[in-house]
Amino acid sequence: MTPDKKKKAVMAAVMQYLETERAQLAGTGEVARIVAIPDYSMQHTAGPWGVSGRSATMQTRTMMYYRAFR
Repeated sequence: MTPDKKKKAVMAAVMQYLETERAQLAGTGEVARIVAIPDYSMQHTAGPWGVSGRSATMQTRTMMYYRAFR
């Protein structure tokens, strides 16, 4: 099977699955609900203390690389 045929087969299977779910929901009389997936990508941002700690760690590694510490 070529990759194009595989993509078409996968899309057909997904569409069939979704159509089956819609038919089952219509048969039970339930109202379909749209579920929003929350976006947590920007929930945690680095504060100034975290940034300075990382900077100090990087500077220490650089000093060790230059053998400033023995």
